Amino acid sequence: MQRVGKSNRGAHRGCRQARDWRMAALGGGCTTLGAACLLLAACSTAPHKPLIGAQQPAPATAPARVEPRPTPTAAPEPAVALSPWAQLRGHFALPDCDYNPDVTHLARWFSANPSGFAESLRQSLPFLLFVAQRVEARGMPGEFALLPYIESNYVPLVSTGDRAAGIWQLLPDTAREAGLRIGAGYDGRLDIAASTEAALDLLERYYDHFGDWRVVDMAFNAGPYRIAKLLGNSAVPASAAGLGRLRVDAHTHRHLAKLLAIACVVSDPSRFDVKLPEPAPADFLTLVPLPAPLDLQLAARLTGMDVARLRQLNPGYLRGRMRSAGPFHLLLPEAQSRTLTAALDKLPLPLWREWHEIVLHESETLDVLAQAHGVDTNALATANSLMADATLAPGTRVLMPGRGTGFIAEVMPSRTAGNADTHIVHAGDTLWRIARGAQVNLSDLLRWNDMTRASVLRPGQRLRLQPPDRGGVSATAAANPD
Repeated sequence: MQRVGKSNRGAHRGCRQARDWRMAALGGGCTTLGAACLLLAACSTAPHKPLIGAQQPAPATAPARVEPRPTPTAAPEPAVALSPWAQLRGHFALPDCDYNPDVTHLARWFSANPSGFAESLRQSLPFLLFVAQRVEARGMPGEFALLPYIESNYVPLVSTGDRAAGIWQLLPDTAREAGLRIGAGYDGRLDIAASTEAALDLLERYYDHFGDWRVVDMAFNAGPYRIAKLLGNSAVPASAAGLGRLRVDAHTHRHLAKLLAIACVVSDPSRFDVKLPEPAPADFLTLVPLPAPLDLQLAARLTGMDVARLRQLNPGYLRGRMRSAGPFHLLLPEAQSRTLTAALDKLPLPLWREWHEIVLHESETLDVLAQAHGVDTNALATANSLMADATLAPGTRVLMPGRGTGFIAEVMPSRTAGNADTHIVHAGDTLWRIARGAQVNLSDLLRWNDMTRASVLRPGQRLRLQPPDRGGVSATAAANPD
């Protein structure tokens, strides 16, 4: 497949189409003339494009000449970061508002409630900015960053059966053909990063076949085989009227008109009384690749994020955990991505996967909790963003390694049975809870029963609660069930 990023064919074609109609979106009078010159120059050189949200570099200046009496000159002004909307507009390459009457009509329909439309874009911003970066990195027309807005309002919609899902609304068969995994614990169509790469691969593949980005949009909506059958060996009509006569259903023609209409509003928001929302720092997301599966509860605790928000950004993981088959990555705000990377460097890989939350019934030191669960104190402190010597108050929620019981458990005194010298193990008991219930040190309980922290308890097993020289059951009886 020939990608746009590897060939300037798409960029030059977009520039040829842009020469007549891009002026309207760039302004009038002298501004129009200057923009036209810049656009034509771009068509001949196909310059590298900056990332969405990135700061523009300051223009290079020629070396100053050596003068007998150098004249002080003003320092160059620092580069100013462009609005992401301005950068996105700079990569628009499809026909503008005047492509056909439907485009202008739909643009006014979308913006009939300007504040509501702006709010819908604001809610879309984190995913929209991420997709815009990926579209730009491939050298594709910027309008395709707005395609998920047409498909789903950038909401990762869940579905069942053979229906479409995700922000790109991919059907199961299409998604699997594009390399996405769909299973009980993970749906790649809901994974923003994975589904975006798959969808952009499809769009580039369609462009390689049809050579026209308008038809690419129609193929994404109606299916490439249907469009190819209708076109046959005929060239793609250049005019809007000619393409409008292609015998696809009205929904497919309207799909293209919707995409152009949203781009029309973004190109000239003041024309529609729309104030485009500017992003907050947390709206810029970064994909964090991981070498192993990571529990999402743990990731939230390490980053200081709410678990619900972290899962909202990573909806592909249906059960809050990453499958052993992968993929292993998280989409996070830039600041939290750096925090997570630094924290994971301090946590051994075997401790990444399974964690559960407990609620302390009594005050306890972190060191005792770590000993009770056979985990390093520093690792437990890292996982909970606590100091290693912390003393935790009753009611504190603490993440502990292991899957747990699937619900938030309270740490309470363990039950004793038999007599004051022994304890009969019940389902759910742990060595630490038994020691706490008997008011003995965990290390003593282990020594009295010839056990270690890694020993596995079995229901019915009898444990000695006092040292052997004070009587009680034999060591053999204490270490084995009835």
